[in-house]
Amino acid sequence: MKKLLLLPLIAFGLSGCSGIHQTDKAFDAHAESVNVLFLQFPGGDTQERAMDLVPSNAEIVTVKSTVSDTSSFLGVLNRIIGMDQTKVAGVIK
Repeated sequence: MKKLLLLPLIAFGLSGCSGIHQTDKAFDAHAESVNVLFLQFPGGDTQERAMDLVPSNAEIVTVKSTVSDTSSFLGVLNRIIGMDQTKVAGVIK
């Protein structure tokens, strides 16, 4: 029984990721987490993880995040089962 529970937990843990696509003039960083019953896999703030990937000589133009607060219906629904995603885009000086 423990083996059956371990496989989904590993899959949820591996499904959250972060990364960056960068050229000499622009960048696009992203971070995702999977939400299951108010638990995030991997844990932590997706916006913080995406901002950590921003190059030091860059100017941020846009930041987009999914609704993940508990003050709205979509936020609560997303926290029960869903994905938390943040995208940061900008130009490199």
